[in-house]
Amino acid sequence: MAAPHGLAAGAARPWLGNLLVLACVACEAVYVILGKRLTASLSARRISALINLWGLALSTPFGLWQAVRFDFAAVAPGWWALLVFYALCASMVSTWLWLSGLKHVPAHHSGVFTIALPLSAGAAGAVFLGERLTAVHAGAFACAVVGIVLVAWPGRPARPDPDGRRSLP
Repeated sequence: MAAPHGLAAGAARPWLGNLLVLACVACEAVYVILGKRLTASLSARRISALINLWGLALSTPFGLWQAVRFDFAAVAPGWWALLVFYALCASMVSTWLWLSGLKHVPAHHSGVFTIALPLSAGAAGAVFLGERLTAVHAGAFACAVVGIVLVAWPGRPARPDPDGRRSLP
């Protein structure tokens, strides 16, 4: 059986996929920095609601364009339930949790935790989609986990200098 069109096309241009992932990483960095600034003046719930309202406003025209030709009755109720679950978890709950955490940790500290997304996606791809992980993947995963552990490891608190300023440990 031949690979689906999307898989075959993706395999022919891995550089494009890597470029898109790199662009995503840049967007995530901006997301962390803006989120950190916004949590100083707005609650995580309000920011999450505003993000989702902007998403709704920006995607509604495209959704309506697609809805005209879409057969909603062809989608099984179980798939609708999964869609609602995904919408609530990915768009609302995870955003609220992330922004709630950002309020309490430095942006450079929290930014390292964005590596958990590709780790969990890679593991889910291997477990649920049958994707093959190689030794190179295992090495990259190990490096990512070590990075997260090193950042999260409780360090010594900064000690004051004799003149009253705080210094690095």
